[in-house]
Amino acid sequence: MQHIRTLMKEILKLKLDRPDQWLNEVEERRIQVLMLMLSLRRLSRVQKVRMRDSREKTAEARQSVDGVTLQLQNLLYEVAHLKKEVRRCLDFQSADQEIDLVPVEQFYVEAPESISRPAETVENPHEQRLARLQWELEQRRDQTQLFDKLTQEKEAVAENINEQERKLASLAPRINSILEATRPLQDALDLPIDAKRDQQRIVQLLPSPLYTLWVQASAYGEAFDANIKVEVFGDVDAAKKLIAKEEDSRTENLSESDNDQDQQEENLSRKKRNRKAQKMDTEEIDDGVKQMLGLHPLCVKINVSTKEGNSVCVSFFYMQTLRIVTAKCSVHLHEKTKSAITDVISGDTLLNCLLPDDDGQTSPNPANFFQLNRLRINLCDHLSATGRPYKWAQTLAGLSFSSSKQSAGTGEETQEMCAVGGGSSVGEVAEVVTWQDSAEQMPHTIQAIRRRLQARLALHAQLVNLETANSTSSIAIPAELLRQHFPGKVCSELKSWRPITWADYEAAPSTRSLCEAQIVSPQHLLFKAIFDRKHVRLEAMVAVSPDHPSTVPVVALSLHWEGQHQTTNNPQLRHMEKEVNVHWDELVSSRSDRLHLLPLILYRLAVCLDVYTEAYSAHADARGPDAQFHKEKIFFRPARGPDRAFPFKYHPKLGVFSQR
Repeated sequence: MQHIRTLMKEILKLKLDRPDQWLNEVEERRIQVLMLMLSLRRLSRVQKVRMRDSREKTAEARQSVDGVTLQLQNLLYEVAHLKKEVRRCLDFQSADQEIDLVPVEQFYVEAPESISRPAETVENPHEQRLARLQWELEQRRDQTQLFDKLTQEKEAVAENINEQERKLASLAPRINSILEATRPLQDALDLPIDAKRDQQRIVQLLPSPLYTLWVQASAYGEAFDANIKVEVFGDVDAAKKLIAKEEDSRTENLSESDNDQDQQEENLSRKKRNRKAQKMDTEEIDDGVKQMLGLHPLCVKINVSTKEGNSVCVSFFYMQTLRIVTAKCSVHLHEKTKSAITDVISGDTLLNCLLPDDDGQTSPNPANFFQLNRLRINLCDHLSATGRPYKWAQTLAGLSFSSSKQSAGTGEETQEMCAVGGGSSVGEVAEVVTWQDSAEQMPHTIQAIRRRLQARLALHAQLVNLETANSTSSIAIPAELLRQHFPGKVCSELKSWRPITWADYEAAPSTRSLCEAQIVSPQHLLFKAIFDRKHVRLEAMVAVSPDHPSTVPVVALSLHWEGQHQTTNNPQLRHMEKEVNVHWDELVSSRSDRLHLLPLILYRLAVCLDVYTEAYSAHADARGPDAQFHKEKIFFRPARGPDRAFPFKYHPKLGVFSQR
């Protein structure tokens, strides 16, 4: 081939250069190329013939090898079959080898000589084996006779027991008739014996957290507080089915073998892989949400009454999958109250922040974050159906999720509570704590609920009054408190009081620092009050805490007088805000006075606005007729100090104002 390429190149070069006699040379080289191609064709045919001969020889050799291989496989199969038969013979065991016979020494001691025959069996293993089997047969016959005798005795005892049960069953209708006859006496003496008996039967079906709550609440009510009523409500049949289902599943888990467990683990891992590979559809997500947020069929209701006849009913539920306790609240008033724009006695928010930072919108169980996040569930969207998982509710139910150390020492109390309460166990997170923690928290929680109801009713009456008030004098404050803390005449008037949203509160310039410092949160009740004195207007942004009056309302001020003033650019306005937010304790001396803290603060704002306008008018720098207000409050110096502080502090005994 290389020679042909060379000749072709030479032919091409000759045709391009065209030297003398190039046609002859081209013809000569063409003849050479043709001869080489004929030689190449001949070699190709020879190669094909040789290839065919080689294939025929290879096929003949392969046939001979296949025959030898088949013979070898037959021989190997015969060898394996023979080995299998030999192994079967070697492994053969008769039926008597599975019998557990008594040891040889014990056999010669216990068996009679007619069976043991020591002279014949000691030296002969076969005869010894037969003698031992004969002794085993005699022993089993004796045991069979003993078994038949004990079975007859057992049947006789069972018959006696059945006879006693029939007698006891015949007593039940008589006892029921006696109890029915005593029912009028129970009603006359106010002895709810039947109701208590029914409740005792139902509480056995409660899960252990709700059972703990029921026990502690009932014990506290019987011992200290007769105004507490504890009852269990719900679907009793569903609770029984749930317990039966749990017992069946527990029995199945105990009876499973290791192979079944391995198979289940393999199936579970396969399901998990398939679940990760496939996207859950809407129906599966809905079923998962229902199962995740499912409540136990029974609930515990605690009704806390006050001396005035008002009551708070708190229903406690147990979420079986999330393993937390939730609470729903409802308020029942003895007398109907006027409605307010801001409903502060609503059961949905009445118990918010009963403890600090406990609004019941997040689960106290850390494991629930991952459970809810897996199904993309926002617990806040389902609080109306499930209730709120308050932290104090977990403590009352004997649940703790802080650390496993707390649950390590529960001992017999924890086991007893789980056994009596039925329902769930304490297997996963550190859930159940000692009874003492629940008992210690119970009186504090009941008192806190009563104080919250009292405070919210007082706040509701104050809000109704403020919404209809059109002057400072119409603010409802006891006359004694007015005489103790304020002058007789107030010129500034409360013009409006209205609730505002969190967006409006956050957008106000005067509240920016409070929001940044997180002193005020969306959980607060937010209001806007406007005070006027002629052309001067004072805007007060009031934030009332959910645990009012334990936490004092926060007031942010802005003044409209010769421009707009904020606390950041007006030191006197900042002093006025400090007077209201810091020195509020001068207005209250007891808890009953503290219930009137909000109207007292608003009244002080009106007084401070009078002082501000009069002190500003009396100040040497005041100019213009619009800045002049007649001095009606008594103070000696309108301004003092480097920041020219105004005299906002009032001395009720002297009737004068002074700087702090």
